[in-house]
Amino acid sequence: MERRVSALVLIALLASSLADAQLRYPRLDRLQIRVEMHLLPAVSTGPLDPAWSPDGQWIAFSMRGDVWKVPVGGGEAVALTQGPAYHFEPAWSPDGTRIALSMDLDGNLDVGVVSADGGAVERLTDDPHVDVEPVWAPDGRGLYFVSGRAGSLDIYSLDLETRAVTPVVAAPGHQFHPAISPDGQTLAYIGAVEGRLGTGGIWVKPLPDGTPQLAYYEETNFRAKPAWTPDGSAFVFVTDVADSNDLAIVPRDGGNPIRLTWDRLDEYSPAVSPDGTRIAFVSNREGPTALMMVPMGGGVGEPVPIASRRARVPTGRVRARTLDAAGQPTAARVQLRASDGRAYAPDGRFHRVISVSETHYFDAPGAFDIEVPAGRLDIEVMKGFEFVPARASVDVPAGAAVDVDLTLARLVDLPARGWYSGDTHLHDWHAGRWGLTDDDLFTQVRAEDVRVANFLVHMDDSRVMGRWADVIGRPHPRSTPEAIVSHSEEFRGSLGHFGLLGLRSLVLPVLAGTATTAYSADALAHDQLEATRAQGGITGFLHPYDFPTHAPADAGRASFPLDLALGHGDFFDVVAIWSDEVGSAQMYDRFLNAGFRLAATGGSDTPSNVWRAPPPGTSRTYARVDGPLTFDAWLEAVKAGRTFATTGPLLLLDVERRQPGDEIRLDASDPTTLTVRVDARSIAPLERVEIVVNGEVVHRMTPGHDAGTITGSATVEIPGSGWIAARAVGPPHPAVADTAPFAQTSPIHVVRDGVSYRSASDARFLLDVVDLVWTRVEERNRWTSAAAREAFRAAVERARAYYHDIIERAPAR
Repeated sequence: MERRVSALVLIALLASSLADAQLRYPRLDRLQIRVEMHLLPAVSTGPLDPAWSPDGQWIAFSMRGDVWKVPVGGGEAVALTQGPAYHFEPAWSPDGTRIALSMDLDGNLDVGVVSADGGAVERLTDDPHVDVEPVWAPDGRGLYFVSGRAGSLDIYSLDLETRAVTPVVAAPGHQFHPAISPDGQTLAYIGAVEGRLGTGGIWVKPLPDGTPQLAYYEETNFRAKPAWTPDGSAFVFVTDVADSNDLAIVPRDGGNPIRLTWDRLDEYSPAVSPDGTRIAFVSNREGPTALMMVPMGGGVGEPVPIASRRARVPTGRVRARTLDAAGQPTAARVQLRASDGRAYAPDGRFHRVISVSETHYFDAPGAFDIEVPAGRLDIEVMKGFEFVPARASVDVPAGAAVDVDLTLARLVDLPARGWYSGDTHLHDWHAGRWGLTDDDLFTQVRAEDVRVANFLVHMDDSRVMGRWADVIGRPHPRSTPEAIVSHSEEFRGSLGHFGLLGLRSLVLPVLAGTATTAYSADALAHDQLEATRAQGGITGFLHPYDFPTHAPADAGRASFPLDLALGHGDFFDVVAIWSDEVGSAQMYDRFLNAGFRLAATGGSDTPSNVWRAPPPGTSRTYARVDGPLTFDAWLEAVKAGRTFATTGPLLLLDVERRQPGDEIRLDASDPTTLTVRVDARSIAPLERVEIVVNGEVVHRMTPGHDAGTITGSATVEIPGSGWIAARAVGPPHPAVADTAPFAQTSPIHVVRDGVSYRSASDARFLLDVVDLVWTRVEERNRWTSAAAREAFRAAVERARAYYHDIIERAPAR
């Protein structure tokens, strides 16, 4: 699990042609992605990971990129570290003189140690992989920590004298959250449980070489973090059995846990006091995390007040406004770098980071007031893809404040032309540590200029992500034409994920193919897709393919060709953070060549309460709406194919005064050449725009003196029927929160003599994919009944008949 530039995501450039393009991402399994989002330490504006001093007088915690300490009763928080590194996860040495921590310097996570009185941090590991979660051996001579240096997360020991690193727990899956018993004889940790869902149960291992025993299991999600009681008889940990993170206690040898907190939101990171009477923890009940204390027997919890902060460097304040061209406040994304090389966020705002570029950011509703180290501060403000980023540098005076205005100028006004941005695939509540509010949600959407945001409730394993009660059959009551928020559903099966947009009510079940549940069988999404259509909604395919699809075997993991042949599917997310635009565009071309009228769309699949995640609209859909913008009008435009999908470039296509989603009907005697016009504008540089006819690139355009603009026209030959689309490609750039700029339009269809275009070779490719899907589910043999198997087989035969009909009727491509 290497982390240079990004913890898990490696950048791969798009090659000069679609056919020869490199992989955008390596293949990441579901658990690794969640390691990055949920386990890696966070830079926060509120306290995280409290740790008691051995004398019970102080609590150390991480906040604003530093490790701090505060008296147990509250008061002034004193910073022990300073930039340029970010510091996390403090652990007090047994003698109280030092604090171990994890640190992020130049995009690399390592373990270090600092004096309990503050000072320079001594770096203890220097490995290109993730090193986090240090805890002390009781004799103070060494540390235990978690590292990804073997390819998965395992637990190691570090001898402080020799710097020798030795594996302690290495097993399939991930092992993390180490905790050493008070007598130093036993290691507790979270580790995978074979055949069970989640990130693992609480295991105990006698040191140094005992056999681990499972003490307690529930479906955890990187939050359990067991803490020993001082007598070594039990663990306090975080339980999620009630769909909220609460503190609980369970005997060390197993048994029934007892919940200790019952707050409406989440409690994290329990730390038991040395005398065993109290538990320090953090809560997100108000949004940002807050340091809390509760008696050992449980209760509501009381805040540990932080009355003031004493940083290790002089600081000042910046008061800023983010303005539109008319001088009015407008929500925007803010990215800044202070004089110490670090990023900061205002108190009470959500500090986040974009992994692919390691860009830290926060969302401002139109203004912000922030404390930063004195000296030069560089600020960049962004608002989606239609505004030119605004930049400013200010000199922050120590102990004083400076004011600055940042004005965003429009690059292009697409709503004036009827084009409105949206995101087909977002999540709000997704196991993050931020206590998301409606204000937060709408600020995020407005800051990115996402006019229609579809938040999808789903299940991750057997845990609900999102709130089912939010699916109310209409947009959120706080929606306006500037930001329409709607909650619908993601159906997650073993054969692909599907977006069900515009639902009046949830369609159940919301999962299939999930092992150890009643829905472990492979199943098509047929019932869910039919039910969505009956409710007046639209359906589509989310983050479709995460690698190029040169051969049927590359595409055989998803049932999408089968679903389309059965008459399902309105849109296809050609762009998505967790998929590959190359592979998805290849399959999109094949689907169009098989006659499917499928809209090109973009869905970010980003969670709004997770700190290490790109913003909404990173991968977005522009839809051309007739008349005023409403949610229903936007969905109708998507269904009609009046769209383009993009990670940044704004790409308009015109063929003989027709636009994507339109149809050009010709007779045999009509000309075989058509004039194509493209207009591409981008806040990031572009390399080319490609004109695609029936899946083949027939013309390329490159930028002139302005690398962000490509406009022009070309004449293309279509002797028969077909379709015409365009795509834009650029090199990686910090203005793009996905890997690289990429845009794809829906097609303009050309129908000559009343006959639409079909490709026999592409139909044969998709037929092979259908056969591979059937082979896959047959080999797994998860059928609940013979009838279920026969229903699936009958669906396969209907799809095969569809493609056979094309093969027999269409000329070979």
